[in-house]
Amino acid sequence: MWIQKGYAGFLVLLLGTTTAWPQQQPTVKATPLLKTTTTITGQKLEYPGKNPQVTATMVEIPPGVDVGWHEHPNIRYVYVIDGTLSIELENGTRREFPAGTIFVEAIGTRHHGMSTGSTPTKVLFIDHSEEGQSNMVKTEPPGPHGEGQDDHH
Repeated sequence: MWIQKGYAGFLVLLLGTTTAWPQQQPTVKATPLLKTTTTITGQKLEYPGKNPQVTATMVEIPPGVDVGWHEHPNIRYVYVIDGTLSIELENGTRREFPAGTIFVEAIGTRHHGMSTGSTPTKVLFIDHSEEGQSNMVKTEPPGPHGEGQDDHH
């Protein structure tokens, strides 16, 4: 009988000490990546007003490939996951965005992007647009400054 009581006491002591110790909880780690009110060219952010739509797209651009000239009528968030994305604006400004970079593209400004480097560039695009509309509008490349203007009048 004493052995049973001693054994029961040992179990209570053992269980009491194992459950009394707090279990280590994994902690959630949040790393802010972007907080902005403007695009990469300084434009204030404005959202579509009537029937907003959000589209998220993962794109892989092979090395050396150019996506062509285009513009965005609304906000586009860009997160470069792998590789390097190079963007050239219509004014000739060119910027490189390596993996881990997040930004908001220019709105209503012609530009083109390309994968620079020897590996594919993987990019997550998050677009705001009017429902049923694309936020990527193909354009012609910009011509020389002053093209189409008549300087004789």
